[in-house]
Amino acid sequence: MSTTQTISACLLDCPDGCSFVVETDGENGLRIRGNPDHPFTRGFICAKTARFPERLAHPERITSPLLRQGEGFVPVSWGRALELAAGRIDALRATPERMAHVRGGALRGVLAQASRHLFGVLGATDTSGSPCDEAGIAASVLDFGALDQNAPEDLLHAARIVNWGRDVTRCSVHQLALLRQARARGARVLSIAPDGGGCAEFSDRVLAVRPGCDRFLAAAACKALLERGPAPEVRAAAAGLDAFQALLAGHDTAALLDACDVSPTDFAELLACYIAQGPTATLVGWGLQRYVHGGENVRFINALAALSGNVGRAGGGVYYGVSSGRNFVQWAARGAGPAPRSLPVHDLGRALLEADPPVEFLWIDGMNPVAQLPGSRTLARAMRRCGFVVVVEAFMTDTAEQADLILPCALMTEREDLAGSCVHGMVNYAAKVREPVGEARADFDFVAELGRRLRDPVRLPDAEECLRMALSGPSTPFGMAELRARGFMRARWPEVAFEGMRFAHSDGRFRLPGALHPEPGAPPEWPCALLTLAHRDRLNSQTAPDEAPGPPSVAVSPDNPCLRGLDTGREVFLATPAGRMAVTLRLDPGVHPQAIVARRGGWVRHGRSFNPLIAPRQCDLGGCTAFYSQRARLEN
Repeated sequence: MSTTQTISACLLDCPDGCSFVVETDGENGLRIRGNPDHPFTRGFICAKTARFPERLAHPERITSPLLRQGEGFVPVSWGRALELAAGRIDALRATPERMAHVRGGALRGVLAQASRHLFGVLGATDTSGSPCDEAGIAASVLDFGALDQNAPEDLLHAARIVNWGRDVTRCSVHQLALLRQARARGARVLSIAPDGGGCAEFSDRVLAVRPGCDRFLAAAACKALLERGPAPEVRAAAAGLDAFQALLAGHDTAALLDACDVSPTDFAELLACYIAQGPTATLVGWGLQRYVHGGENVRFINALAALSGNVGRAGGGVYYGVSSGRNFVQWAARGAGPAPRSLPVHDLGRALLEADPPVEFLWIDGMNPVAQLPGSRTLARAMRRCGFVVVVEAFMTDTAEQADLILPCALMTEREDLAGSCVHGMVNYAAKVREPVGEARADFDFVAELGRRLRDPVRLPDAEECLRMALSGPSTPFGMAELRARGFMRARWPEVAFEGMRFAHSDGRFRLPGALHPEPGAPPEWPCALLTLAHRDRLNSQTAPDEAPGPPSVAVSPDNPCLRGLDTGREVFLATPAGRMAVTLRLDPGVHPQAIVARRGGWVRHGRSFNPLIAPRQCDLGGCTAFYSQRARLEN
């Protein structure tokens, strides 16, 4: 049987932004493999994406619009579905704040911004903050004036790589390949993490740190660097250096190390990485900023990298990320005014319940917030109180269950789009490889039709015009014809960010933190931090409806205080002040004794999501969600 090969690209919420070769046959068989010609993908992809054809063809996939009827749903036509949604919008047009739009990153791409355009033009309530990486983004902008980093391949020029908590075995297999290649060239990799995780696989050494306390370790290293005296070019590039030095003078090094639970010997090993000759690259994970003081964690790590002279040079730099949309002109913002109000993502359920005036029409796409956000039960209750809830989904998720109307969306390989990456600088063309399953439609198409159906229509530009506009910026000196022909193009960005220590602030200098907040002591009844970290086999909540039954697993150190008096032969529960759930227990000596490590992404209704146990908290910067500041224990 002959096969057809098409160049396409990943549209999932993943940093690597892979380019694909999609193979199809005449029997609807589909296989996805990495594009060998793509400079970053280099011919391989993660296991999550290789299994994506199973998701496309899953028997429980929603393939027609569904309307609530009593406790269940009945299929309806697209015409009827959009008529109902348009009628609700028309009825609220004079009070647009009564409409709310909640959008996540699971539907990625240029055309996937269609709902943002529609509800922006309507003036609907939107959201603020993020469940993902906003604290670290805000910290990077405060420190360097912009979110930027060296090209990923520049890691190969590093003499040393200090990895602050990024488990690339689970979140970025292509960065993992670069780390392995760098080590083969002689670079030493030191990882710092509270869980160990997969870091040992690519590290020469792993240092355990108390959860959420990375800032104290980085502050101790900054203090030591300043006592040695920064290089003249570093002193010239630093704004507020004297005030920062005075801040650190008030903290004893031994106390800082005690606060993060790192020994003087391990501290010396870290410090040596930043004072040795040759460049040191710094990787910053997305987990260490998901604490109440998460932005401060990132800021002190940024300070350490900058004060050591390792920012703005080849082989150095701080790798937190870049905006995956930085290559594109944001067409969706055109014609949109400021939202009348924003609901904080970290506490979305409470915000909906307390909204005044109340939200009477709620549209959710690209996100499964009931499963993904803290306070899951509160959010589900709040959704049921909204007048009419539309959820764009391919499966009957915990969020879709609360909907009044479910609109089935086309998935990756079933729709055309453009995509970037928050790691590399390529622009990828995501070709439509085959028609969507059943009656599923590309979100751009049905959002555009919804806009046309309104009494006072909102007309989206033609899809081709949106793609053309997206490529009209200075970083993309190419057009759609060339991109379609090649499948990817390199955007125009410097290989070295902030080269020569020239930063994006108006004075060209970097900034330093103004405070170092103490970490609250662990309450005796809740001795551990609950860390809901990335899963190796699934992306966030994109878990099949028929996920494995039984309690989820958690990992703890053999020295975890919760093990004292715990009968592991009986049923074990993970408990927080919000409730408890059954778990299975795995001992891992790499986990810090004050951490309970769980893998996120399970379904609430299957008893495998940890978010119902997590109280809504906000990080210090960016409105980010402080998932990992939840205190917990194990009990029978």
